[in-house]
Amino acid sequence: MSTGRTVLSGPRGATRRTAARRLPQSSDRPAYRLLADELRQQIRAGRLAAGDQLPPSRVLEEDYGIANMTARAAVRVLRDEGLVRTFQGLGTFVTDPLPPLPDATGAAPASADPPHMPTAEYAELVRRLDQLTEAQDALLRLLGQAARLGGRLAA
Repeated sequence: MSTGRTVLSGPRGATRRTAARRLPQSSDRPAYRLLADELRQQIRAGRLAAGDQLPPSRVLEEDYGIANMTARAAVRVLRDEGLVRTFQGLGTFVTDPLPPLPDATGAAPASADPPHMPTAEYAELVRRLDQLTEAQDALLRLLGQAARLGGRLAA
């Protein structure tokens, strides 16, 4: 059975696979935001239904050719939006019921329950994680470009 991936020879005889799916390369948005957008769209379209389990971060990493930290950051964005819940030792699941769609201004509809406001420490940690994820993504892009350039020079 074909997975749609090409198996390549890696260092020391190990095999690695190319990503089955790709995030837009020309976007100026960080990869974790692009993945969060992709997963959000799958949830809202019903391809990932309420109660469904999201693929683990290592599977997202392999499927999209991204770093594990990038996959985790994307899931964190969805968790902060209330679209998914993570249960230690079980995985991450689409919430049931889904939160309502934001209105045209991007604001969430008013509800009987006040929204959970993160603490200042949490907001600072999220900001720092976002910075680390963006730096890691930039480094991975540079390493990929260096590898391609090295391959051209060797040929």
